Amino acid sequence: MTIRHLKTFIKVAELLSISKAAEYFMVAQPSISETIKQLEEYYGVLLFERKNKTLIITKEGEELLTKAKEVVESFD
Repeated sequence: MTIRHLKTFIKVAELLSISKAAEYFMVAQPSISETIKQLEEYYGVLLFERKNKTLIITKEGEELLTKAKEVVESFD
């Protein structure tokens, strides 16, 4: 995984919206969705539940969010 993956995940988790994260990064929405899918496959967990077009971060997502913020902060 790259720092880009982690930064994308953090923004989606903060906004709880793939489309708003796509706007933030000025990329197409499918690009953000693919990044989240790659993270979920890499870690073998579901990071967000999708209910009625709403994202809800899972327990595993919360754990990754904490670690991702630490990694990105150290990297920056």
